[in-house]
Amino acid sequence: MKYAKYITLALLAIGFAACEKDEIEGTIFIDPVENPDTYTYEFDQWLKRNFTDTYNVEFIYKLDDNSTDPNYNVVPVRLGMADTLAHLSLYLWYDAYKTVVGPNFLVQYGPKMIQLIGSALINAAQGTEKLGYAEGGIKITLTKINSLDTAKVDEMNEEIFKTMHHEFSHILHQQKTYPKEFETITPADYDPSGWQYREDDNEPDLWKREHFAWEMGYVSCYGSSEAHEDFVETIANYIVQPDENWQYMMDHAGKKGATAIQRKLDMCRTWLKEQYNYDLDAMHVEVQKRQNNLDWNMIMHMYK
Repeated sequence: MKYAKYITLALLAIGFAACEKDEIEGTIFIDPVENPDTYTYEFDQWLKRNFTDTYNVEFIYKLDDNSTDPNYNVVPVRLGMADTLAHLSLYLWYDAYKTVVGPNFLVQYGPKMIQLIGSALINAAQGTEKLGYAEGGIKITLTKINSLDTAKVDEMNEEIFKTMHHEFSHILHQQKTYPKEFETITPADYDPSGWQYREDDNEPDLWKREHFAWEMGYVSCYGSSEAHEDFVETIANYIVQPDENWQYMMDHAGKKGATAIQRKLDMCRTWLKEQYNYDLDAMHVEVQKRQNNLDWNMIMHMYK
């Protein structure tokens, strides 16, 4: 059983569809100068008010070839999807941190740039897909935005918001090193080149793998690649996964796996509190509350 709890949000889906219906066909590329006559000007000014002026972050949705990884062919994000994700980011991410850790936390520690890419970043040779990455502690890039299904909370978490918490946690541990004791909990099974052949669940599928990530003490396959990925995957998954999903994982991890995952979670919880006065449990509760109360009309009213 993969996480199969899909929550259909009728109002949200209708709102998003309405948001995108007037979208101009084609792709969005970087403008040489800001121009009030362009059809993106109103949205650009909204981004400036809600992201740059409020959180000191540049929200980048227009494609600039110089700012993307040259090893991948990428597609620009559609304007309607950029608008959708910007609103959701304020509600599910920025305001969640503001509520739990205070209004200045993301201003001080958060990324200075968030870049959106419409397509996936595929490594065909390794059989992997990059959902996002952080650069130098100042920039987070999110991919596959054009295929985001806003009616499925689990899918949005897996593709976007877990990635945002994951990459932001990288920024936090790059500024203040995470405890090295974390690396001693499951040291033998980290596999930077073979993690993709492990599966997050205990039911057979098309993957050929040697072990199950949960049973080895990892919350995800990718978490079993390296210790620093394990650390941020533990944080990100705990924040976005509903309690029943987390409990399902623990119930199916076996005693050894569940004990290791719990030790890692406790260590993450303590480190965040001591280093950043960041209550991980409070963040989990706040994000779950927001996920369960998504309403597009409310979000549009909140962020004008």
